[in-house]
Amino acid sequence: MIYSHNMKNPDKPYLTQSANHLEGFEPVLSDSRMQQDVCHLSPSELFEAALASCTNMTVSGVLRKRGIPYDDIFVDVSMETVDGKTVIKRSVKVISDAPEADVRAAVERARNCHLYKVLSGEIEVRDE
Repeated sequence: MIYSHNMKNPDKPYLTQSANHLEGFEPVLSDSRMQQDVCHLSPSELFEAALASCTNMTVSGVLRKRGIPYDDIFVDVSMETVDGKTVIKRSVKVISDAPEADVRAAVERARNCHLYKVLSGEIEVRDE
């Protein structure tokens, strides 16, 4: 579970700190805009970052399991609204000398990322 609270800073009224309840994990700061030359991720950017991170971890895990060497993995995620509908674009690039078919098969497994599954299914948000 993630909890979040407003930092109650009059100069930064939208500054929010989010964290989990596990010891040793640093909180994440979020703001709706850049203020005072300090830029924090907006809530939408945190969402994009979560999907990009989940995808990256899934692909790297598949590559390691299959013994496919790689130098790096780059995941780009963006969101936009088109005709009233949210469209999420995701791009995965793996830097590897392995056969392209092996790498492509591993990247296709990125659909096993938990957040991808959540976003691809029916979503219900319940206020408690």
